[in-house]
Amino acid sequence: MKTINRREFLGTGAMGLLAAINMPADIFGTEATPFNWPLSFQSYGLREMIGRDFEGTLKKVRSVGYKGIEMCSPKGYEKSGFGPLIALSPEDLRRKIEDAGMFCKSCHFQHPELKPDKINETIDYARRLGLSDVVISAAWIKKDATLDDWKVVADEFNKAASEVKKAGMQLGYHNHSIGPVVNGEQLYDILMRLFDKELIKTQFQLASVSEGFDVIDYIAKYPGRYISLHIHDWNAEQKKIVPTGKGIIDWKKLLETAKKSGIADYGMIVEMETRAPGDPLQDLIECYKYLQDLKV
Repeated sequence: MKTINRREFLGTGAMGLLAAINMPADIFGTEATPFNWPLSFQSYGLREMIGRDFEGTLKKVRSVGYKGIEMCSPKGYEKSGFGPLIALSPEDLRRKIEDAGMFCKSCHFQHPELKPDKINETIDYARRLGLSDVVISAAWIKKDATLDDWKVVADEFNKAASEVKKAGMQLGYHNHSIGPVVNGEQLYDILMRLFDKELIKTQFQLASVSEGFDVIDYIAKYPGRYISLHIHDWNAEQKKIVPTGKGIIDWKKLLETAKKSGIADYGMIVEMETRAPGDPLQDLIECYKYLQDLKV
């Protein structure tokens, strides 16, 4: 059988991907990525596909080259497309992920799942799924929250993080932005001060560049405080998230800074919303191709 390399395959786009699902797993050979870090994808961007066909979606994304998936809690994200996965035990999910040749070290959970009355259930689920990182996707707090309001939330997260650590896992906080400004200071900086650095690490959202911040400077500002990155790029003219290499981020500098700042070797997580109903994987393909070709 004639073989092709991964770069040739990726150049064919999603149609090539769909045609290749039944190809042998080793058809592409090696999968070089920056620092040989395995790339993962955030499941939320493919939530509709995952809800319809979890195993099939994993196989398709694995064929691109991605080795990891960051899950979203089926219960927490039931109304966002993950509801069908509630019927599966975490052991079943883990087995299906591993059968696809992938790993899952991180999962997003909603704020209520980290509340005192739910934390033990969440920890048990995370442990059975085989996670390293339990990530809070966002704080459920009023828009005009004061500094005192955020102190309450930070204290709550610190306590949850302590329980997660006792179970042998890491609590992560996913920042959707750097702002807003609270009491004259950026919220992200406030939280980094309020979070116990021994208990909580950050999953940094690169979309923060859309607010006008230098995300590379922010990653360098807090060395050792990160577990992972949510990867995408930003088109300043069109004001939208785009695949890596098609925006304003200096990727060589960013990845070198991330490595120095202690990002986990499994912490490169591509997060892309589906761009078009008929071609939902194209953004993931383009991101992978760019990062595979990048020399650092």
